[in-house]
Amino acid sequence: MPGEGRDGDALDAIHRAMILFSRGSRVRSNELYEGLGFVQYTMLSSIDLADCAHAADLAQEYGLDPSTVSRQLAELENAGLLVRGPDPRHSRRQRLELTETGHRALAVTRAAQRERLEERLRDWPSGDVAEFARLLSKFVES
Repeated sequence: MPGEGRDGDALDAIHRAMILFSRGSRVRSNELYEGLGFVQYTMLSSIDLADCAHAADLAQEYGLDPSTVSRQLAELENAGLLVRGPDPRHSRRQRLELTETGHRALAVTRAAQRERLEERLRDWPSGDVAEFARLLSKFVES
């Protein structure tokens, strides 16, 4: 039966922690993203980290319908955070790039998030922080 035994207890603890983390993140989302919404922040981050971002790539990465991504990108463009332009390597695709305003908004948000993480992990031994980073990355990537 699910949830029994030592592994079941660990899975229950992980499940509960994920629920609490998710709820807390949603409740605090406005303060976590410093004026950028969660969707705006994740889109800008992905575009910033990509060598050459395209709307189709974002739709695939997030498992979203291309029309949904297109609407979200239009909002970023209208806010002056993003521009679309020709991609010399793909004549039928538009390259996505952050504007200076987009880069600044992203930098401010990342710095605020990093500060909050540092606060929450301040009392943790550095080995625990490194292990948490390794295990969380492994979980997300699997």
